[in-house]
Amino acid sequence: MNKNTCRGCNSTELKPVISLGLSPLANNLLNTLNDRDELYPLEMVYCPNCHNCQLSYVVPAEKMFDHYLYVSSTAKSFRDHFAKAAEQYIKEFNLNKNSLVIDIGSNDGIALLPLKEKGIKVLGIEPAKNVAEIAWEKGINTLCTYFNKNTALDIIKDYGQADIVTASNVFAHADNLEEIAIATFKMLKNDGTFIVEVQYLLDTIKDLTFDNIYHEHVNYWSVTSINNFFNRLGYSVSKVEHINTHGGSIRVHVKNKGSKIDDSVSKFLENEKEFGLTNYNVYLEFAKRVEQAKTNVNNNIKSFKNKNLKLVGYGSPAKATTSLNYYGVRDIDYIIEDNVLKHNKILPGVRIPIYSKDKIKEQSPDIIVVMAWNFIEEIKKNNQDLIDKGIQFVSIKELQNEN
Repeated sequence: MNKNTCRGCNSTELKPVISLGLSPLANNLLNTLNDRDELYPLEMVYCPNCHNCQLSYVVPAEKMFDHYLYVSSTAKSFRDHFAKAAEQYIKEFNLNKNSLVIDIGSNDGIALLPLKEKGIKVLGIEPAKNVAEIAWEKGINTLCTYFNKNTALDIIKDYGQADIVTASNVFAHADNLEEIAIATFKMLKNDGTFIVEVQYLLDTIKDLTFDNIYHEHVNYWSVTSINNFFNRLGYSVSKVEHINTHGGSIRVHVKNKGSKIDDSVSKFLENEKEFGLTNYNVYLEFAKRVEQAKTNVNNNIKSFKNKNLKLVGYGSPAKATTSLNYYGVRDIDYIIEDNVLKHNKILPGVRIPIYSKDKIKEQSPDIIVVMAWNFIEEIKKNNQDLIDKGIQFVSIKELQNEN
């Protein structure tokens, strides 16, 4: 459905930023070549009132999340990220065996497992049944449901109130953000903290990581916009950290009004104003740079093909669906993938088959284009044997540059 009001402030004065055309759902891989592609408009718009960015069209959540193929724990860097976060939370919030930590959109339990291993009570909320089952197998107590006010009331009744509620990328994924925010604070103790991790809009624009735009991500946050959002609801952003996940993200601490505000908040707000996140022209310039990247990628791939080089991809994250479909790239023979849930599926739109790494033994390429560019160093390290054979690894982001 079309989303004509701002998710941050309810304004209807939204301005267009960029259209990536009709695109398939990023993680809804096809089972066979006979499957039909479902295409939806993929367009970002900007709110000049609160400086929020969001998609102009929202796909029903059940189409994307009821059966989900993204598993967070596949990458070691993500496992390390959440293990480090757990240590930080235990120290900062004095968590102990009497504490309760709830994770909304908990996936396979990646954020809760290191806390549980320290003896802290944890609860996950995950709508995808297949992924929630993986969490249960790890011993993570997980409710298989979407989070809303009724879920919060049930949790308070059954588990009591939480010391911390975390949500990693949920504030990018969810449409009912007001309900989630208000329900979360009902679920929290009065001095509790809501910790939100989201991809950082400033990094997306600065580093041209536009492939983080896809239908699951209905919202694109800056500290300016998320601060305006929570202030409007009567809460306070109390602390902000920059973190390295997804090519650049922010970890935002939100508390009840009257809480102490860390200096980091004003520093982020000042930096964003200086960068131009409150200036519509900055977003229009971003769109022009994305268009140039499309030209450069296609020219670079054409150059490879003119030399009769065989290309395959590595990784089929959601961002690969966005970039390959926007670029119109069909000259990649197949994609290899570490996540077994994606093996023998087909990337929608461009219809590139996905296999396990064993496929390279049958059809060895000259160049591997890494679609999961945020893990390129980890991927290269894990595939030194292929590099030693003379196979060149190149990030799709590198191909955005003019040759």
